[in-house]
Amino acid sequence: MFNSLRTRILAVIFAGAILIAIDGSTVYPMLEAIQDTFAVNKSTVTWILNIEVIFIMLGTPLFAKLSDRYGRKPIYLTSAILFLLGTITVSFSQSFEILLIGRALQGLGAVLSVLAVTIIGDYFDETRGTILGAFGVVISLTYALGPAIAGFFVDINWHYVFMINIPVALAVVLLGYFLLPAGKPLQKHRSFDWKGMSLLAISISTLSLLVYSFKGNWLTEIAYDEMILFPLLIISLALFWWVERKTDEPILPIGLLKQRDILIGSLVALLGFLFMAGTYYYSTFARHAFNLSYSDAAYLVLPHTIAAMVATIIVGKLLDKLGAKPIMVAGGAIAVFGMLLMSYSPTPFIFALAAVIFAIGNAGILGQALYYLFLDETDKSKRASGQALLSICLNVGALLGGVIISKFLDFSASAAGVDSFRDMYFFLALSYVLLTILAICLRGRLFSNKKPAKG
Repeated sequence: MFNSLRTRILAVIFAGAILIAIDGSTVYPMLEAIQDTFAVNKSTVTWILNIEVIFIMLGTPLFAKLSDRYGRKPIYLTSAILFLLGTITVSFSQSFEILLIGRALQGLGAVLSVLAVTIIGDYFDETRGTILGAFGVVISLTYALGPAIAGFFVDINWHYVFMINIPVALAVVLLGYFLLPAGKPLQKHRSFDWKGMSLLAISISTLSLLVYSFKGNWLTEIAYDEMILFPLLIISLALFWWVERKTDEPILPIGLLKQRDILIGSLVALLGFLFMAGTYYYSTFARHAFNLSYSDAAYLVLPHTIAAMVATIIVGKLLDKLGAKPIMVAGGAIAVFGMLLMSYSPTPFIFALAAVIFAIGNAGILGQALYYLFLDETDKSKRASGQALLSICLNVGALLGGVIISKFLDFSASAAGVDSFRDMYFFLALSYVLLTILAICLRGRLFSNKKPAKG
């Protein structure tokens, strides 16, 4: 199916996918052990997660722009090396501060997943949907195994969980060095947009701090620091937009938003990942609604995970034949039905069926089709920056979704608590109607005009 160059590229990007997925799936089981080791409170220990997300969002536009200017290989290697250094740092950290420094380096290094999607776009024109599907499945399978791996080692020493990734990260560095094609600089070396990068960094940091600082009931208890952060966020975003409109080579290609499909795709990503936060509470809803144990509720959610992986493969194949629009429209409609069924679900069987239906639909509208759409709509010189724009939308949506949706839920095991989840899932069904309408507004394509990439 692939020539030797493509086989070498696949080896690199799939190894990178495993690296990032191991990191993402093994951290949660360690939080309690790390909290006990460094004697920090629950709020503080979550910064192990928060700081990585912040630095992913900071590093993505920077490294994406650099890869568009200087080529994929040197920036991919830089990301992999940073992840390796961060993994070594957290593996041998003896203080919470050093651990956070390591997690920040891992966040910068995790940008290699965005660069991997860009490389797929560069070298797999006629089969990029299939490769994106396989890429997603590799990540999903590794995520499924991660908690079991962490659970085994965390009882011995949580440092060992991080150490697992040292040889994997080293392998990614070596594979990238020896197997990735050197390529050529994609853009002429103009002055770098340091003003835009600085303002974007302020905006991202302020948004992250604002989201993580929300306390109490929604909009009823506003802390003093939140009162300061919110106007700072508005001002920094306004200045960033003003500066980027006047810059010849902006750090984030907001000019792409003039393209209808890019604008719609960005809105779907932002809103969709905000709405998708409702799936975080599947097991909690199942426990309370059907009086299940923690383990039984976890098993009940398992079909959702399996269905998502199978759907990802199928979606990847269909993308190469049909393009993104029909997949996203069909996926949105299926997701609406799944969420409606979830809000009703009177039995565990109906719950599991609803979760499977939603997983299939969600894989269509919010899965690899979004990456495929952005790859289709950007030329090679701006391809990584386009993926950075998509990544920012995804991460911002996920950040906002986690805090906003949780504010409207009653986590008690009472009837009122269960009803709050049912109401939330009904609202999400209506929200996916909006996403489906947006997908219908995409231009799409009637026939595939892709040609094999040279080399």
